[in-house]
Parts: sequence; structure tokens; C-alpha cells
Amino acid sequence: MARRGVTRALTGLGIAAVVAAAVFAVWGGLAWLSAATDDGLDAADARDDALRQGRDRVAELTTMDHTDVDEGVRRWLSATTGALHSELKNTDPATLTAVEQAGTVATGTVLHAALSEFDPTRGRATLLASVEITNARDGAEPTYTRTRYRAQLRHTDDDWKVESFETVPVGGAE
Repeated sequence: MARRGVTRALTGLGIAAVVAAAVFAVWGGLAWLSAATDDGLDAADARDDALRQGRDRVAELTTMDHTDVDEGVRRWLSATTGALHSELKNTDPATLTAVEQAGTVATGTVLHAALSEFDPTRGRATLLASVEITNARDGAEPTYTRTRYRAQLRHTDDDWKVESFETVPVGGAE
């Protein structure tokens, strides 16, 4: 008789465990489905894409090799849109010659970057970036400069491009 009571108790516990597992499985499935269809994920993906592409564009705009200025300008043009693109497209040939004659290779590396504004519906974002620019010249030790930039990004048919680009002063209010 005692054995029958133990068997019933164990059977009841087994049934309770199966029911609890089924409830947990249903809850887990619904939570997964909810997360998979969350519109917030699309916005987060778009923000991450703007940040990644913005970092790449800033690195491109702070890089120039004196041995292939034409390729450097092409890279700048592919990274930009709007008035900045037009301005770079109309760069004075004397400026490009001066870059060639300077004999330096400038390489921009984005150390830190963040979006301070992001509006995916309008296709606009503002990127703040800290960039280290390495300037190398044959026979000389490279020099390093750290600069902060603000890049206004615009989403085009292809991807995110820089619409305006400016240096952000270091230090507080004067």
C-alpha cells in the first residue's frame, strides 16, 4: 500500500514536470518569435550598418598616398555625397600636384566612433569619430596626429556616405 502511494506521488511529479516543460517550451517559442519579428531589431541593424560604414568612410577620407593621388580622390568621391562630393570633385589640380610632391602617405585609423544622431526614416546620421592619422615619408620616422571629426552621413541608394565632414575642436568652452 505504501508502495502504491509512492508510485502515485512519483507519477504526479512526472506529470507536473512534463506540464512545466511544455509550458516553458511554449513560452520560449513565443519569446523567440517575438524577438525575431521585433521592428527594433531592424532599427538596430540599420544603426549598426550606419556606424560601420561611417567608420569606413572616415578612414577613407583621412587616407591619401602621394604615389596614387588619382586613386585617393576616387576613393574620396566614392565615400561622399552632396556638396562635399561636388567640392572634392572640383579639387584644384595644383592642390593634387602639391600632394604628390609632398611625398607623404597619410593613413587614417578610426580609434573610436559613435552615432550621436540617427534617423533611419530620413536616411540621416551624425557620426563622431576619433582618428589617428599616420604620416609617413621615405627616410623619416612616421608622425601621428589624433583628431576628432563630425561626419554627417546620408543613406544613398548604395550605402551610407559622408555629406559633410568637419574637425571637432578639442577642449571645453573658452
